[in-house]
Amino acid sequence: MQSASRLFRLFAAGASVLVLAACSDDEDSTGPGPTSPGGPKIAVLTGVTQDRTLYADTTYVLSGYVKVSNGATLTIQPGTKIVGDTLVPGSSLWILRGSRLVTEGTATDPIVFTSARAEGHRAPGDWGGIVIVGNAPINRTANPIFTEGPAGAAENYAGGSDFNDDSGSLRYVRIEFAGYDVSNGSGQELNGISMYAVGRGTTLEYVQTIEGLDDSFEWFGGAADARYLVSFEAGDDHFDWTEGFQGRIQFALAVQTSVPTPRPGTGVVSGDPRGFEGDGCEADKAGCTYANAPYSTPVFANFTLIGPGPDVYATNDGNGVVIRRGSGGTFVNGIVARWPGVGFSIRDAESGALMDVDSLFFRNIILAGNGSNFEAPASGRFGDRLRANAAAWNISEAQLADLFAGPLPTGSTRITDASLGVRPAAGGAAPTGGLASFAGTPIAPRVEDFFGGPMPATSYVGAVSPDGPPWYQGWTRWYRN
Repeated sequence: MQSASRLFRLFAAGASVLVLAACSDDEDSTGPGPTSPGGPKIAVLTGVTQDRTLYADTTYVLSGYVKVSNGATLTIQPGTKIVGDTLVPGSSLWILRGSRLVTEGTATDPIVFTSARAEGHRAPGDWGGIVIVGNAPINRTANPIFTEGPAGAAENYAGGSDFNDDSGSLRYVRIEFAGYDVSNGSGQELNGISMYAVGRGTTLEYVQTIEGLDDSFEWFGGAADARYLVSFEAGDDHFDWTEGFQGRIQFALAVQTSVPTPRPGTGVVSGDPRGFEGDGCEADKAGCTYANAPYSTPVFANFTLIGPGPDVYATNDGNGVVIRRGSGGTFVNGIVARWPGVGFSIRDAESGALMDVDSLFFRNIILAGNGSNFEAPASGRFGDRLRANAAAWNISEAQLADLFAGPLPTGSTRITDASLGVRPAAGGAAPTGGLASFAGTPIAPRVEDFFGGPMPATSYVGAVSPDGPPWYQGWTRWYRN
């Protein structure tokens, strides 16, 4: 922690004023933070090298690149709020190899990582986000390989060998207004949550990102499983993977309605937002070829990807799903809707060839209201195979008005859980269009031992069941600033 001689800081956070008290390095690491004069308990975090617990009666401020290292575990209690120091660009939380982050929120008391600025004054890029570095395999063969980040702060994530490596848990967590361009426009950004070589021993469920500057969730190799993920208003892609990612994700919801406006000086948003962007190994990076093993072969089941519509971004490359650079994957019981480009784009021969051996696999998918639901035949593009195999693979087209209980939100809509509009419409295709059993299909062996048992198949398509309260109810938020 910071020196005790530096007791208080004062800075403006939009229209609010926040007083911060800093803890000394030798202060008890298991108790709550100090008390600000006349206000709530507030403590500044600058690094964690021993086990520490954060409590809900204190607001914690991430100042700079805050790293949990030396095998330490950072435990965060339900209802705790952690904010990024907006005066220190890129302030972010890093969980280094061998250390753990244990964030066990609840549906009624989620753990919130957000901007220090007041509501109404927050923006993407206000702080840097969460970075987790694990010890699972990736498919890049160079060493060292550094995370995206500035010189001196980036971490080596090469050489992992533990498929089941455990970096902790994130449960009932919101990550708001995160992201930062660490490379002055050359393509390296901090995301809402960046996961490097994170293993399957790590638990991720009930996690939402809101108004991020770059990608919401990005996996660099590893095999972390996840379920109940929400991405709202991404600055780039909602779910992005590369470098041999082999995780399984069920119940993933992405909603885009507008172009986020970043905080000045923190970076720019993408002109081609995508629901999924999947890479095998990017050949322009050291130690990468499209043929590198292990291949990226994630499983995405029960996903709903809602794009911004045709008049929000000045692009037709805002595609629902882009698979390229030798990535495979299994995609089942999903909805891809309202993207200005195409539903699925398969970008190169290496990825196209994986369809021939069931390593790029599609079943029971509904496409609705995209610029083009199917990719047109063209050199180097293979998405038209979904059209050619639509009957055999149960890939169908629907009208937006018939598919969702809706109406779907737009950028001018104030959204609540009740008005989100993404639940399947009664009588539409989604409530009964799912692959209700994985038995006897190539999917079955890919989804064993998922959160303690086989991944459940569903009779419905999409991230949200037509029955009962939606799983995102209560702990999520849908604000834009």
